[in-house]
Amino acid sequence: MIAAISLMQRRQDVTPTAFRRHWLDVHGPLVCRFIALRHYVQHHVITSPSMNALARDMCIDGFPILWFDHDADRQRAHHSPEMAACNVDSRLFIGAVSRVICEPQIVVPQADDSVRMKLIAVLPGQVADDAALEHYADWTRGLPRLAGLVLYRVLQQGSAPNSTIPHLPVSAAGIAEAAFASLIDLECALAGADTDAAHFVVEEHRLV
Repeated sequence: MIAAISLMQRRQDVTPTAFRRHWLDVHGPLVCRFIALRHYVQHHVITSPSMNALARDMCIDGFPILWFDHDADRQRAHHSPEMAACNVDSRLFIGAVSRVICEPQIVVPQADDSVRMKLIAVLPGQVADDAALEHYADWTRGLPRLAGLVLYRVLQQGSAPNSTIPHLPVSAAGIAEAAFASLIDLECALAGADTDAAHFVVEEHRLV
């Protein structure tokens, strides 16, 4: 499998509520039309004391994640008329974006598909660091009430192809997605957490 993850900032003239509504109701259905799309979720960043200073400094409002069987399918989707329509619509609500192409690895399967509260951890670094990602995974496995864990090993990253949206100058050594049954479980698990990763608390919306 291959996963395309975007790190998105909203336009400054768009409120957080309007950003989320447009992303979910207008942009989401456009993405769902992509050929060979296996899995598509939107992770909406929400306010929480568990979002640390590193995450706050990055000012990211959302993480869409698209899974494909292999990179050829991803390339077909990203050079399709459907992607062209998405690029036009993106200008209405996205201020800046960075794209990270990853190989996903399910470490702890998520048994309950209704789980919507997630921790997205972005490991700092200019290039992929699988050792750092494994170290972070070891730490995450010890969190109480962990309901699922996916690691995303970075294959390439940079500006979104064929996009007129400004590039968001951030990079990742790896990305982790940890699931919890509730916001309370997540915030209690992360109380006093001290890691090098940027911790984002997100609400997941599964579209495909």
